[in-house]
Amino acid sequence: MSDFLEIALRNAARGWYVFPLNGKHPRISRAAGGNGFKDAILDVEQITAWWTKYATANIGIACGASDQYVVDVDHGLNSEEDFHAWRMRNNLPVTYTVRSGGRPEFRVQMYYAGAVECNGKWDLDGCSGEIRSIGGYVCAAGSIHPDTGETYQVLVDAPLAPRPAVIEQAVKQAERIALTPRKPGERITENRNMELTSLIGKLRERMVPRPSQSAALAYALQWNQDECACPMDESEVEDTVAALFRRYPDPEIVPEVAFGSSLPKPVTDWRERYHSFEEMDNAPEPTFLIDGFLQKDVISSIAAPVGQRKTIIAANVVHAGLTGEPLFGHFAVTQRPTRVLYLCPEMGLLSFTKRMRNLGLMQHVGKTLFCRTMNSEGKLRLSELTPEELAGALVVVDTAVRFIEGDENSSEDMKAFAEDCFNLMKKGAASVLVLFHSPKGTKEASELTLENAMRGSGDLGAFVSSCWATRLQDPDAPWESASYLKNVKQRDFESDPFEVKSDKLGRLHLVAAPGANVVLVGKKKGTVGNADGREEEALQVIRDNPTLSHKKIVLKLAERGIERSPSWVGNKKFDLFNVGVKSSA
Repeated sequence: MSDFLEIALRNAARGWYVFPLNGKHPRISRAAGGNGFKDAILDVEQITAWWTKYATANIGIACGASDQYVVDVDHGLNSEEDFHAWRMRNNLPVTYTVRSGGRPEFRVQMYYAGAVECNGKWDLDGCSGEIRSIGGYVCAAGSIHPDTGETYQVLVDAPLAPRPAVIEQAVKQAERIALTPRKPGERITENRNMELTSLIGKLRERMVPRPSQSAALAYALQWNQDECACPMDESEVEDTVAALFRRYPDPEIVPEVAFGSSLPKPVTDWRERYHSFEEMDNAPEPTFLIDGFLQKDVISSIAAPVGQRKTIIAANVVHAGLTGEPLFGHFAVTQRPTRVLYLCPEMGLLSFTKRMRNLGLMQHVGKTLFCRTMNSEGKLRLSELTPEELAGALVVVDTAVRFIEGDENSSEDMKAFAEDCFNLMKKGAASVLVLFHSPKGTKEASELTLENAMRGSGDLGAFVSSCWATRLQDPDAPWESASYLKNVKQRDFESDPFEVKSDKLGRLHLVAAPGANVVLVGKKKGTVGNADGREEEALQVIRDNPTLSHKKIVLKLAERGIERSPSWVGNKKFDLFNVGVKSSA
């Protein structure tokens, strides 16, 4: 094992997300088919593969995903004694600290806990530097500085202390300091983010029409290469531009604007626009938290009209994730989330708690299950969730309309909501499950589709990777009815419709498995109810054959001239024995 691989694994074992660096720049950059620090990971297998390929690569730590707030002390120190005196003089708590490989000044990086959206400059008591947190990264101890050849060394090996208020105040003061004017032709060496933010702000104020975000990004990427002595990573430029447009959105959509010679140069080989064979050949298979139902690292959804059990289904998903028990007694849990964040401003505390108690989940509350209801204080926006609470979490958004800031029929508002959901995963969430309301007419639809499952703009269906549409088979008897579930958005995996039924406590059990030819009520070919007067005879066949699958029981009934569907058999079998099934094959 190489020294660099050992260092990378040691940092990952601490819960710090790592990725390989070429000097101080990501080896897995966009130009190399990656996403820079956004690809940072804890997975031992992937880390080993990276450092097997890049044995001498420096180790980058993604600050946001690792819930870090790193204070870079770039100027003002000459020795370790200077550092400790400055730290104690300003009441900064002892925390894990690394001496940078930069020279000749004595530079240090102080790691604190609690990531925030701040990568600004600070100035305090004769020392100055930058903050690395969400959207930033640092070189881990053991890395080699590309300019000096010096090693980053641990100066203080201590647990991460909470980020100090005095530094946050120093950041706020520094942000008010004007940028230092540059001489003609002089390239930028400091305050790159601040310079870029100022530049894009001026462009948006002065250009008519105002540039769109994509046009501004194109300009920013070229500016980064032309004007910065040490260009920022492309992902950092993208995050800076995106944050500016998010904070100060345009009042309306504007057309693309050409920037003449400042636009990125055209590609010399048109093949560069497309994925290479290696990229596609090495594309990973989809992974799941719950096999065949809830995919990892994507946005999934459950859609249904009001009163059609989507919250009960979501609660059963939570139960499976926290306990490891198969979902509906059928779908295996392949990876349990670190925690579940259940955001349900549509339901009161008493009703929500009753459901959690019935499912036996109260023992998890405050430990691995964290819930908000309409009784929670204030309004929580998805953008306010932190990397610390999101790391490895399953986030349940119940329902989408409560977190959409605007009109659900507006394409732009839906794109903003989609961005909020994707950002949850960028900050470390394992999976996001969003509940959507379906139009009222879906209750009478002869089939469930993506188009009739999701109310509002068509952009809603576009950004989810998987959508489970559901409806009660018998709305007139909601407590006795089975729920029909169909995956109407099958991007990375396929599943046939199936049925589940609830016991008295709200636990859902499979009564007709995928592949049992389950159909929505209204299109069944079998006899519904007791129209042929032979229901009791059919029930006796089920009683006499409790271990047979649904399909085999249907065949036995057919031998007697009784026509029933596998779905009907599953429902009756559940009523008779009050058990779920694992398979109907």
